[in-house]
Amino acid sequence: IYPLYGLGGLPESFSRICAVHGGTFMLNQDIDEILFNDAGEACGVKAGDQMAKASMVIGDPSYFPKEKIKLTGVVVRCICILDHPIPNTNDAESAQIVIPGPQVDRVNDVFVCCVSNG
Repeated sequence: IYPLYGLGGLPESFSRICAVHGGTFMLNQDIDEILFNDAGEACGVKAGDQMAKASMVIGDPSYFPKEKIKLTGVVVRCICILDHPIPNTNDAESAQIVIPGPQVDRVNDVFVCCVSNG
């Protein structure tokens, strides 16, 4: 997915693809409970009187019981305030740069997002 009109197009594109493939979005819903099957695997969520079942549930660890959480990695975030555009972006107001992980001795890629140069 390539955002032509800014990064706000990413969630919109994801929701469209989700709908095309039969998925359901539960917007502005507080999750009351994570549902588990008999094998102890997450199989859905409950929000109020609505329930959504899924073959995979991905969420922030704060939604899950502590015995179900296993640390598999960490996320590193950084905010940089610049007084100039990012070099080699043709002075673009906004840009997304993906640095392949192996080029910087990392397992995962590095994503750089510039939302304004002002």
